[in-house]
Amino acid sequence: MSRTLVIWLPDWPVQAARLAAGGDPAEALAPAAVLAGGRVAACSGAARAAGVRRGMARRRAQALCPGLRLAEADPVREAACFEPVLAALGEVAAAVEALRPGLVAVAAAGVARYHGGEERAGELLADAAALAGAEARLGAADDLVAAVLAARRGALVPPGRTGAFLRTVSLAELAAEESLGFPAELGRTWAELGLRTLGELAELPAADVAGRFGAAGARWHRVARGDAGRAPAPTPPPRDLAVRHVPEEPVTRVDEAAFLARSLAARLHAELRGRGLACDRLAVAVDFTDGAALRRVWRCAEPLTERATADRVRWQLDGWLAGGGGAGITRLTLDPVDAAPAGASRAALWGGPDAAAERAGAAAARVQGLLGTAAVARPVPVGGRGPGERVALVPVGERPPAAPPGPWPGAVPAPSPPVAHPAARVRLLDAAGRDVAVTGRGAATAAPATLVRGTRRLPVASWAGPWPVDERWWDPELARRAARMQVVVDGRGGPEAYLLIGHAGRWRVEGAYR
Repeated sequence: MSRTLVIWLPDWPVQAARLAAGGDPAEALAPAAVLAGGRVAACSGAARAAGVRRGMARRRAQALCPGLRLAEADPVREAACFEPVLAALGEVAAAVEALRPGLVAVAAAGVARYHGGEERAGELLADAAALAGAEARLGAADDLVAAVLAARRGALVPPGRTGAFLRTVSLAELAAEESLGFPAELGRTWAELGLRTLGELAELPAADVAGRFGAAGARWHRVARGDAGRAPAPTPPPRDLAVRHVPEEPVTRVDEAAFLARSLAARLHAELRGRGLACDRLAVAVDFTDGAALRRVWRCAEPLTERATADRVRWQLDGWLAGGGGAGITRLTLDPVDAAPAGASRAALWGGPDAAAERAGAAAARVQGLLGTAAVARPVPVGGRGPGERVALVPVGERPPAAPPGPWPGAVPAPSPPVAHPAARVRLLDAAGRDVAVTGRGAATAAPATLVRGTRRLPVASWAGPWPVDERWWDPELARRAARMQVVVDGRGGPEAYLLIGHAGRWRVEGAYR
């Protein structure tokens, strides 16, 4: 058992925006939100009290809370504002470990012994965060995962009671903390099966969970039983495993720091793979042109991947550069503090990162280094009604936006068509040769009989819909009314299935089914 204290800074993107704007204490009580892609990515307690929620559209949030303070999401700002809080916490505890911006872990034994108990140590840590301008909640438990969940409730779980505490935690609480790495798909599957809490999960036989859900299911079943902290003790890594980089010119720009973070993370993980090791605690050390030397330890509930390492190094460098008074980086060192054999860290015999994916990631990083971060992107699922709206392109290495939960009235049922036709104009005719349209009530004016595509007249064998879309009706400039319809036609080589979208009396092919 290894008691852990966790300091959680609720709604950190919102707190960081307030601190960057001057940190007026009165603003802490005002409703505020941070936006990403026009939707709420984080909001304050006052905003939630007014009905604002994550994933909500900007205009909807402003309609619910007219006095809402808004800021755009900025990871650089979040990292820069986090560094002074880490420094303040470091005055109370000798070794603070950052899990992500806004979340910090401390080994409880030393700080509790020095300050006269966990409760007193927690009070001092909260006071230190407050002096840095941040609101904090404290949690303590017998392992890291439980301590993170306890911090989100503001609970100090007594020794030996972690298992009982975890049984009360809902799967929604587990999924809400991204640093824990709980698989979203696994959570959805368990919810569909009627599981709501870790206690309900813990009651299932371990062998059945492992057989049905693999290594990921077995791992979270151990967490539910309170066994997450009983992993084998990590093996001290070889002392020559640290990787260092001394740039030809001091690094002063954030984009340079991001590239440096990716390249050095790739070198470190190549060393780890070569020795069959995995690392879950990483020290980032930097020397500056003004002679200053800083060091921070980042910790993760799961072994760090190459991308996760690069993200944490980038966050840290962003924070240091933003608050460094113009000093440049003259040396960067990544040192794995704790490592374990990769097989011991990953219970999975399948499903881990394969060599092809890692090679692709390395190639993408090289291209981004030459052409910029946006040069290589990957598709990620997001919320939307039509197939083109459900996928967004995100630069490789960047965190995808949270998919808004919906609902999405007018959404076309799955599956989405795999082939897009963004400019294929067609006509949809009824049996009398008249154009089929959609009424204001969302109904077809007649049953489609013929699809006219160029010179081809294709008989309609079956159809479904329409699914009307009435978007941004409150904004005359951005309002759009459209409707989608699925049709199956008799083609030369057999049936052909299309998804059509109609607007202002005209139809086009939005996608084709195979």
